[in-house]
Amino acid sequence: MSAHAIVLLGPPASGKGTQGRLLAAAEGLSYFSSGRQLRREVRAGSQLGKSAEPYLEAGRYVPDELALGLVKGWISERHRGWILDGFPRTLPQAVELDRVLDSRQEELRALLIEGPVEELERRVADRRECRECSWTGTRAEVEGAQGICPSCGGMVEQRPDDDMENFRQRFKVFEELTLPVASYYKQSKRLLRVWGVGSPEEVFRRVQSEFV
Repeated sequence: MSAHAIVLLGPPASGKGTQGRLLAAAEGLSYFSSGRQLRREVRAGSQLGKSAEPYLEAGRYVPDELALGLVKGWISERHRGWILDGFPRTLPQAVELDRVLDSRQEELRALLIEGPVEELERRVADRRECRECSWTGTRAEVEGAQGICPSCGGMVEQRPDDDMENFRQRFKVFEELTLPVASYYKQSKRLLRVWGVGSPEEVFRRVQSEFV
């Protein structure tokens, strides 16, 4: 695998988190989800969380400067390859990331995971997440365990931003603000595309084939 700086793009519920963690484990890369970290900050009641919460509740992206501060600090501490899930989400973020990478920007690859909106809506309705360890799974995986996380034993719940109205707003924002990011990477021949429908294992095989 030649790419050691990977950004994951895709609409909500496209499987970025699942595929990002699988790819990070398989290739020994560090993995960071900006959305997951922001939700942790909200639950912790931090200043960052308080600033981000109104945007997350409205299905909007947090301001570029807030997202950039969150991610740039994490990148500065990484000395090996990494995967960013949910960043960059806007064109200014993508341009700034290239500036941070400087001469290494040619090493970056953007992976766009695509799928039909009907499938994404089904996944959103079915998705559950652990409040403690951020394990993500389906409603069926936790119903028998009475809402207990199979990974850490914490409480599993539906994500606050996973109601259908919020999803549709986030999907609209993705089309308006993040698809131009995909075009930006396509112009510089750094964009890879994967069809995200199928089992996680099936999709991951497609992901791996893009990096051969």
